[in-house]
Amino acid sequence: MKLINFFLLAAFCLWLAGCAAFTAYGRLEKQARQAYQRGDYDQAVYDCAYALRINPSYEPAQFLIQDTFKAAVIEHKANLNNLSSSTEKFRWDKIVSEYNDLIKLNQTIDQLPVLRHKATGELIVFETTDYSLQMDPAIQMAAETHYNEGITLSSSNDLKIKKQAAKEFKMALGFVAGYRDASQKYEEMRQAAILRMAMMPFEDKTGTRRKYGSVSEVIMDDVVSSILRDNSATEFLELISRERLEEVIEEQALSQSGIIDESMAVEVGKILGVTEILYGKITQIIVSPSETTRDVRREKSKVVIRREKYMDDEGKEKVRKIYGEVEAKVIVFKRSTSARIRGSYNIVDVMTARILKSDSFEESSTSHVEWATFSGDERAISWNSRQLTKKGEQRVPVEGEMVNMAAKKISTSLAKSIKNYAR
Repeated sequence: MKLINFFLLAAFCLWLAGCAAFTAYGRLEKQARQAYQRGDYDQAVYDCAYALRINPSYEPAQFLIQDTFKAAVIEHKANLNNLSSSTEKFRWDKIVSEYNDLIKLNQTIDQLPVLRHKATGELIVFETTDYSLQMDPAIQMAAETHYNEGITLSSSNDLKIKKQAAKEFKMALGFVAGYRDASQKYEEMRQAAILRMAMMPFEDKTGTRRKYGSVSEVIMDDVVSSILRDNSATEFLELISRERLEEVIEEQALSQSGIIDESMAVEVGKILGVTEILYGKITQIIVSPSETTRDVRREKSKVVIRREKYMDDEGKEKVRKIYGEVEAKVIVFKRSTSARIRGSYNIVDVMTARILKSDSFEESSTSHVEWATFSGDERAISWNSRQLTKKGEQRVPVEGEMVNMAAKKISTSLAKSIKNYAR
């Protein structure tokens, strides 16, 4: 009898464990085990902690968090030991990161609910440490390292190096707000590193004779607007307005032929006093006219066509349904159109006339619509066909709209490219 009771108890425990695996805390403990097995000890601690906040008495998570917390602390301390003997210039960044991780781990343990062993009722105690005393000097050293790097780079006349100097002072401020005179030096270097760029309207070589409007101007205006709305893009970039650019071109009687080449771009750039100038061309605008296709379908269905009375075996009068096949002809219309724009651009150094960046662009817009009509018995029509018949005839955007949609895509991709270039 005792043996039977033992097996019943064991089976019950297994059943409970199986049920727990389907709970939120059970799933979290499972995730923690998986993280522990792949060596991600920090994540294992966090997953176990979440599980124990839901169910503080869940033993698998109680046992696992003790092992994972020890393993995580040992790993971070080993990393700190290795970094302390490292000669890497920016090792203090990593040291700060390690202390940050340790502080977060210890705070997670300190915030756990009271944990007790289920069998004995004894408290489960963790040894936690406050690493803030070690953290503070590490932060100061990280700030000092970036500040000194900024000072070193500040002596260069190269625009890119001045930009990096500004970034170093900014990183110092990221570690310690108001660190020494890093704010002042950051602004000095930022101003010295600003790239002044003029963006010339793209030359239209499509032969469409502005059939679709001022596509190049739409693109450039959208690009400029996108850049000016992005503070991170204008940190080291200043754009000359299109109005000022056109004023210079008109005053100097440039590009009377409508052709914008490298020499002209450099000449305009010198007059404007910019560092670099972007010019380009739209080489192709292709619009596929609206095209409509028809797909004729025969749809059938079995439906109740009538009801009839009859006498059953007991002589009672009843009604039965008589099924028959009905048919309908469905015509599905599909209408589509598309537009594609291709072009290229160059960014030129005004002082050296050297091409710094050359790239091409291509974007397209497409539009597809569907509707249907039918003849015959409506009951034969499928649900999908019925929805199409309710739409009525559909229209696609006109050519100008399609070109404009493709131009918007080009504006987005070009703005992104220029932002990355300037950062």
